[in-house]
Parts: sequence; C-alpha cells; structure tokens
Amino acid sequence: MTDSADAPRAGGWRRRILAVLPVLVLGALIAASLVMVERLDEDRVGEPALGDVRPTVPLLSVRRDLAPLADEAAERRLVTRLGEFVGGLPPDTCLSVDAGDVRFDHRADDPQVPASATKILTGVAALIALGGDHRYTTTVSTPTPPVDGVVAGDLHLIGGGDPILAQAEYAARYRRPQRFSDLRALAEAVAAAGVVRVEGAVVGDESRYDTERYHPAWPPRFITQDQTGPLSALIVNDGFAEWPATGAGPVEPAPDPAAHAAEVFRLLLEERGVTVGAGSRSGPAPAGAPVVAEHRSPPLRDVVGQMLSESDNATAELLVKELGLQVGGAGTFAAGAAAVTRVLAEAGFDVAGTAVVDGSGLASANALDCELLMALLEHPPTADAVREGLAVAGESGTLAERWQDTALAGRVRAKTGTLNQVTALAGVAATDAGGEVTFALVVNVPEPERIQLETIAAQQRLAELLVAHPDRPDLSAFAP
Repeated sequence: MTDSADAPRAGGWRRRILAVLPVLVLGALIAASLVMVERLDEDRVGEPALGDVRPTVPLLSVRRDLAPLADEAAERRLVTRLGEFVGGLPPDTCLSVDAGDVRFDHRADDPQVPASATKILTGVAALIALGGDHRYTTTVSTPTPPVDGVVAGDLHLIGGGDPILAQAEYAARYRRPQRFSDLRALAEAVAAAGVVRVEGAVVGDESRYDTERYHPAWPPRFITQDQTGPLSALIVNDGFAEWPATGAGPVEPAPDPAAHAAEVFRLLLEERGVTVGAGSRSGPAPAGAPVVAEHRSPPLRDVVGQMLSESDNATAELLVKELGLQVGGAGTFAAGAAAVTRVLAEAGFDVAGTAVVDGSGLASANALDCELLMALLEHPPTADAVREGLAVAGESGTLAERWQDTALAGRVRAKTGTLNQVTALAGVAATDAGGEVTFALVVNVPEPERIQLETIAAQQRLAELLVAHPDRPDLSAFAP
C-alpha cells in the first residue's frame, strides 16, 4: 500500500519540476546577465575596444543580448570619466562633448573668456556672410589710361582688405608652409599690361577700412610683442617693414602700412622693367580711375583655414573689419564686432551672454560659452571648412609640436586658446572605433592667478578619453 500510494505522488513532483524549470533557467540567465553588467561597469584600463568588430553569435546568445548593455556601460563610463576630469579643473570651466551616443555638458551655457577660440566665431561669421568662395581683390589703377606704356600721373595700388598679401620671401620665413597672395603676381600683371614707365609715384590706398592700427581693448604688451602688425586695408607682409629671414628674431612694424606696401610694389615693378619717376607714398585713389590690373586672393575658406590653424591675429581682425564694411557699412572694429553678433544671431545661433569685442580673442572682454562653440563647430554649412582649417595634433598649426609620437597625433583637430588667465581647446577627435567626437573646453582663472602648465597638460587626458570612446570590453570573454 505504501508503494502504490507514493507512486502517483512522485509523478506529480516530476510534473511540477518540469513546469518550473523554464523559470529557473530564465532566473539563472538573468543572474548571469547582472554579473556581466557589473563587470561591464568596471574600469578595465588597457582592454582593447571592440570598435567595428561584429562577432558572429547565435541568435539567442548571451553575448548578443549583452551588446546593448556593453554600449550603455561604455556611455556611462565616458560620462563618469569626463565628470572626474572636469572635477580636477578650476571652477570657472565649461566643457561640452558630443560623441553622438553621449552628450556631456558642464556649465556649458556659462560664458567664459575664450582667448583665441574666438577665431572660430570670427571664421564662421565670415563664411556665412561672405561665402567660402569670396576672394579679396587688390587693384592697380591710373587716373588716365597709359599711352604707349607710359602712365602720365600716379599709379594707385588699392587695398581690398586682403590679409595675406605678401612677398614669397616673407612667407618662406615660417617653418610651416603658408598660404599667401603673392604681390609679385600683381606686378607681373602690370608689366604684362604693357606699362613700362610711371611718371608719378606708386600710391597706396587703404581707404577701404579705417586707420586704427590696433584694437583699443588690447593691453599695450600685445603691441610691443608684435602679436599683430599694424592693421590696414592695404598691408603687405603682415604690415612689417623689417623681418628676419627665418621665423625667429625681431620684426619692425611699418609706420604707414599703405606707404610700405606701395614701396614694396614699386621695387617689384622696377625688377620687371617698369620705371617709377617719383617714388612711393600713401593716399586715396581717384574714384572711377581705369583699372590696369588686379590680383585676387585664395578663396575665403583657405584664408579662414590658415587663420584657425596658425591662430593668425591680423587675419582675424581684418576679417572683422571686412564684416563691418559688408554688414554694417563701416570697416571698423566696432562695426565688425556688431556684425559678427548680428550674422550669427540671424543664422540661428543663440548668442545670449556672448560678448564680441575683437576677432582674434586678444581682448579679455570677449565672452562665449561652450554650447555656442559646439554649435559653431557643428554648423552644417560651414563645418567642413572650419574643421579642415583646424590645427592637427603633432602635424600642423598651433598643435604641430603637441602630442607628437602619441596615439593622438593626426587624430585631434582643434583650435587652441591661450591668455594668462585662459586656456581653451575646441575641435574634433577621431575615435578608435572610427567615429568622431566634437568637444569644447574653456578654462578661466581670476587675476592675479595664471593658468598652470598642468591645466594645459590636462587637455591631453581629455583627448585620450575621447579617442578611446566607446571603451567596450571584449564580449568574446563571455562566450556561453
């Protein structure tokens, strides 16, 4: 009786076990997944990123189910690391990062002094208002047409605001190749037009802009340090009358940039067999005078690119004066600064809290936030031109000497910014996984403090974090 009574009861237990077995298996899988997630959240320094590798796994593999968790863990890891990074910087710091799957912002809408990162603002405004194909034109005219190759009066060299008009010898003094508008080509064009003699003088006309040579908001040391030459609508060789054959050594600003340009042009003409009877000077050209020759600059996208890569202060300020003329009707600092703000606002940028004082960022009264810098870098109509113009780590521009022989070389493109109380870096980084991360970092300290070298060095850590994203573990370690 005992055996026959227990037999049905044992069969019932088997049925109950079979009924709950799927639940037990599912519970085991969930528990295993939770363990895996914890492992994914650990900071596993040194593990290779998965990148674009796509392991072939069964449809119901645990590894396939963990792939989204791996992505989520990588995103959280980046946010955590960026938070730790910015926590070690001075309080007046803004940082924005856009990795596509992750957006990180720290005081992103808090305006800071941007130093030369201002040039991103200037470049985008110029590209929007003038267009990437815009070219500056330097013109040669005479009061009356030449007769038998002889100009009866003066020959007028009329400045069109070209900020990179230069002699080949001047451009060659730099260690890195420079784009420039060759004034020699204009002299050759005059000779090709049949001019053999100028009875009067070569006269330089700078009337397109005002004659304020340096921004009044700049500390005097920037002038004595030759952070820029004297500004004019007609400058040659950055407005320097004397300069060493190499990039090192003192330079001598021209007291009258337009007269200096006229003298350089006179010498170039005489080298080509055109004699000039009355020397050179500066002065306005008569309106409507016949044009003998003209020279056009490289397209504006190239001019902006060189300004960004080399952080060219003179180019930035002359771009602002051109914007002042084209948008505000006057080639002045004030009209130009107002034009930059207006152009960006009309293009849809949020410029609340932004203060534009100059185009170069030398003025400490400039202010903008990381959110605006990010928007400028990501603005579709101008993004390609701006990004192509940024300095490249270990290769070009202001980053040529930084991060050489590191994993960042050739993979970080950025605009630098440095003043005594400011360091900035904004641009794009190519990731190990083949993606791209946009970033903007601006750090300020109050006077009389100065930015410390370790703060500038911390920019390398930021770049390394961005290049390594997404830092996923190798899911093959979790093979079933």
